[in-house]
Amino acid sequence: MAMWEGARENSESKEFAGILKRYKKMLSDEQMGFFDVSDFEHIVDHYIDKSQLTNALQACEIAISQHPYSLMVKIKKAQVLIGQLKTDKALQLLQMLGEIENTNPEVLLMLGNCYSLQGEENKAYDYYRKAERFSFEDRDDLLYNIGAGYVQIADYRRATYFLEKAYQENPKNDSVLYDLAFCYDKLGDDGKSIQFYNEYLDIDPFAESAWYNLGIIFTRLEEYDKAIEAYDFALAIDENYASALFNKANTLSTIERYDEALIYYFDYLRFDKNSSDARVYIAECYFQLEEYTKSYNYYKQAIQLDPNNADGWYGAGIVLMIEENLSESLVFLKKALKLDDSCADFWNAFGKVNAALDNYEDALIAFRKSVEIEDTNSDFWIAFADFFYHYDQLDLAIQTLFQAEKTIFENGLMLYKLSGYLAENGNLHLAKTYLRKALTLNYPLHTEMFLDFPGLQSKRWILKMIDEFQ
Repeated sequence: MAMWEGARENSESKEFAGILKRYKKMLSDEQMGFFDVSDFEHIVDHYIDKSQLTNALQACEIAISQHPYSLMVKIKKAQVLIGQLKTDKALQLLQMLGEIENTNPEVLLMLGNCYSLQGEENKAYDYYRKAERFSFEDRDDLLYNIGAGYVQIADYRRATYFLEKAYQENPKNDSVLYDLAFCYDKLGDDGKSIQFYNEYLDIDPFAESAWYNLGIIFTRLEEYDKAIEAYDFALAIDENYASALFNKANTLSTIERYDEALIYYFDYLRFDKNSSDARVYIAECYFQLEEYTKSYNYYKQAIQLDPNNADGWYGAGIVLMIEENLSESLVFLKKALKLDDSCADFWNAFGKVNAALDNYEDALIAFRKSVEIEDTNSDFWIAFADFFYHYDQLDLAIQTLFQAEKTIFENGLMLYKLSGYLAENGNLHLAKTYLRKALTLNYPLHTEMFLDFPGLQSKRWILKMIDEFQ
């Protein structure tokens, strides 16, 4: 904890090296030697820093034997006991110290830590508030330590309460700024998170993790240029920052810069050469670039590395579907569904392939499943309706899109489809109503209607209505 950082810095001095050497010789010779309280503080801190808590506790016991009335030595022992998660013993010692030093912020802070570790959060919070009340020196460090404790147990609201107070005490405490940014990120307050990351980077512009975290936030906000810039800063500081490479590739792919995304995905593979997921993303980039052979090969590599990668099986199945290798596509899509039957995309694709193979019942089940899982996706409803239309079941196609309207509002393509179905079914009044809605919502999309229903191009009432909206 920051409260003891000064002592720890001293523990690295040349003078301390001589003290530590004399202490270790005393232990090896089994002869008692005398050390000042401050010497013991540095010795204990040395062992704490090296995570040698058994040695730290031994030093505390020797210190207490030589300085039985030293408050600081007993506080050190309590600190070590907490580090060893011996909270009952630590509490016993701290409660005794609390009777003597009931306004000592260090004692109150550690009492709070003990109760927090034991899951008694209300007691812990009470002691933290008392520690805050009686803290006059190094208040920002104490408040930071309390906030950091809450960060460790993922109680971000209480963490920000104390961290904000620490910030008010010292707005240049970089540890406080970083943890505040992290907490507000977890709480979904992107604005404040960005603010504190920027303040932190004003102090330490070479903190690659802060740039990386900013990149994640900007990606979430769909501010992709800023996200890429943040990842670039992280990579400028550490060119081997694998996570930044991967996230930058994802962001470039999201904004359809697939050629650039591939460069960073391949660079990422230097660090994670057996990554199945990275190969799926590489395959998706090649798919979008219509390089289907490369796409298929990387999907195959992904499932060879991880046979349980459902996205790999699905992606390979989609490539095979586009290349009209339908029987083999069905095998891959079945495997994807076996691994994950909760994905609407998988069911929709499975429905399309079965429909193309004239497997009516299997296609019907698949399309129905897709819209049950994701009833707000217009593409799935349209595919389901088109399936019925293909089988000359016009009434069912119309009913399907009427049902879709319960969860999807103002989707232009769906409205044009419905208007076309109704017109072909002879329901001209409703067909006109839906065409008017579609033209109002998205006029340029009307050309799609003629692709689906070429026979309607000669209908004068349709051409007249389109002219009215032009």
